[in-house]
Amino acid sequence: MNLDDKNLVKMSTEDTTLRNVPSLVARNLIARLSTECKAYCILSGYDQLPESFDSDIDLMVDANDFQHMPLLIQDLASGTGTHLFRTTQHEISACAYLLSAQSGANLIFISADCCADYRHYGRLWLRADEVLASRRRHPNGFWIPGASYEFLYYLIKRMNKRDFTAQQGQRLHRLYTEDPQGSDQMLARYWTGSHKEALRSMAASGNWDAMPSNLESFRRELMLHSIESPLEKLGSLGEHLHHFLDRVLRPTGGWIAFMGPDGCGKSSVIQAITAEFAPAFSGVNPFHMTPKLLRKGNPALRDVTAPHGQPPRGLAASIAKVFYYIADYALGYLLRIRPAMLRTRLVVFDRYFYDLLVDNKRVRYGGPTWLLRFAARLIPRPELVLLLDASPEVLWSRKQEVPFEEVVRQQMSFRKLIEQLPSAVVINASQPLPGVIHDTAAAIVSFFEDRTAIRLGLNSHSSSLELTAPRK
Repeated sequence: MNLDDKNLVKMSTEDTTLRNVPSLVARNLIARLSTECKAYCILSGYDQLPESFDSDIDLMVDANDFQHMPLLIQDLASGTGTHLFRTTQHEISACAYLLSAQSGANLIFISADCCADYRHYGRLWLRADEVLASRRRHPNGFWIPGASYEFLYYLIKRMNKRDFTAQQGQRLHRLYTEDPQGSDQMLARYWTGSHKEALRSMAASGNWDAMPSNLESFRRELMLHSIESPLEKLGSLGEHLHHFLDRVLRPTGGWIAFMGPDGCGKSSVIQAITAEFAPAFSGVNPFHMTPKLLRKGNPALRDVTAPHGQPPRGLAASIAKVFYYIADYALGYLLRIRPAMLRTRLVVFDRYFYDLLVDNKRVRYGGPTWLLRFAARLIPRPELVLLLDASPEVLWSRKQEVPFEEVVRQQMSFRKLIEQLPSAVVINASQPLPGVIHDTAAAIVSFFEDRTAIRLGLNSHSSSLELTAPRK
């Protein structure tokens, strides 16, 4: 067997390992819900459970069990070899838990979206106690809602998401025909007159052709109603305010910066890491060196074949450039980086201002080094800094754009610098690329797992972050 064949076998084994993780998590989750919760039900997407499921597992528990879900999910992660990567409390009574698993250089993410009372856009649509009282056992052994309650839940969810397909319409039709009378009563909660009759007719016939053109009209009437009384709304204001402030002060996105000398493989690693972690976020915002809010691009900041080929700027121009950087980073953080993190996006920097403390010739800096150190204290700090470190001989073998002595100096300077930065991790970039990607992904998972544990007041379970060991 040649090397390519061995790599294909290894990749196939890793893929198989990861494909088994969702069913393992689903089985263990159902078992824990059954033994540790007073009552639960899987709200939708359960047809193939526990062997497989859609993008996530939607479940409902009562208010008391909802408070204990972080510990239950963390124990679930520990028992399945996965990691509690992130939580997103998108309503005061709903929280999505994102688990991650790694095999070699590959990652997989599994989401369990748990709610007590079902809310969307801050409005209360279904109370947990009545849904759980209606639950029935699925042939596969877990609990699901009564047909009429699931019908209403799924209809409201599709309307609020403004996403309605023929397949979803058929699911609603099947639920309606299981309990037509109960489903009609559910429709009467939120719609009247022609709207109620139109929805009843489509649900009964299974013909939803009129839904796309009338969805906004149906939704407008839906948004006028709520089963929450004025007194209950007043009583929940404090919870809503706390939820809002928590989302603002502790964004669900992330911010990572990659550093390292030329030849360390940043571009290849960033490309792979971006692809692996994209499913865990709503999107990825890439930056090179600076936010570039004040100016869209600057050729001096890009990799070139002769990074030290131009003479440094004068003292005045260099000082002005530092203050330009300070302003660009500060405003860029407020207007680009922080808003992206609030929208659960991953911000990734290829190089950061810290690189200038090691290699300021790249940007033709001719001022004092103390000014750069001063500026580094002022600019916003990434949550996680990753240094791709390799021996000077390896770096020189990959890129020879500066003298070998400069490569040695930069490599030593980066190592000294990283010791002074909080939340910084050194990655061995001398190994083959799959190993570098594995170690980088493991470091990122470990960081987010620790961050999540701190936010939830849990003990961190960070330890071994792979299902199979990477090839060195």
